[in-house]
Amino acid sequence: MERIGTLSGIIGALLVALKIGNIGYPFFLISSLFLMVSALKGKQSNYIALQGTFLICNIIGLVNYI
Repeated sequence: MERIGTLSGIIGALLVALKIGNIGYPFFLISSLFLMVSALKGKQSNYIALQGTFLICNIIGLVNYI
């Protein structure tokens, strides 16, 4: 779970930084989802808040670029 979330986040960051279209947001969304599940399983309240915020921001970003 965490590995997929981490790799997706790294890929998303690289795509956005290199200005390769707007395809970074789907990777950020996948990353947020997987890392949120991991945080929920571990009952890590601060990490849940962070990933929840990222998830909302990634959904907004994805909707704006579709």
